[in-house]
Amino acid sequence: MNTFSNTVIPLIILIIIIYGKYKGIDVYDSFVKGAYEGIKTAYKIAPYLIGIFLALGIFKEGYGMEILEAILYPILRIFNIPRELISLVIVKPLSGSGSLALYKDIIGRVGIDTVTERMAATILGSSETIFYTMAIYYGSLKIKNIRYTLFCALVSHMAGVLASIFICSIVFR
Repeated sequence: MNTFSNTVIPLIILIIIIYGKYKGIDVYDSFVKGAYEGIKTAYKIAPYLIGIFLALGIFKEGYGMEILEAILYPILRIFNIPRELISLVIVKPLSGSGSLALYKDIIGRVGIDTVTERMAATILGSSETIFYTMAIYYGSLKIKNIRYTLFCALVSHMAGVLASIFICSIVFR
């Protein structure tokens, strides 16, 4: 299986090059143009990404997370959401790498193969980094009016969180 995995990507690249040559396309020139467009896009969205990561860092280091957890826990306890998951539910829409770090922290606190750990893993797999994705798409297209996108995305995030917790509490208890 390892040999298969190591040969698939080079094989796909080779097929693309052969197909491009067959169609009369200058494959290298197309690659360079695509890379140039990618760099331009990265340059355009960099300020939005820096803003998101800076705000997240300030929020986390300024004890905003702890304050928000203390406010939300009495409400979320009604839905049987474990306290360990609150920070994950908050950070996941903001940062994928931050939520993975929180997941590692949750594993350290509750252990592997616990219901809470499985809930956390399911939340990670069933939700999106909403603000990051919106910053990339809307920032690169210079769209200022996001209309209902954020509200709908956050509602779907919470629906995924509640479904993850509900399903895991049924399946793994």
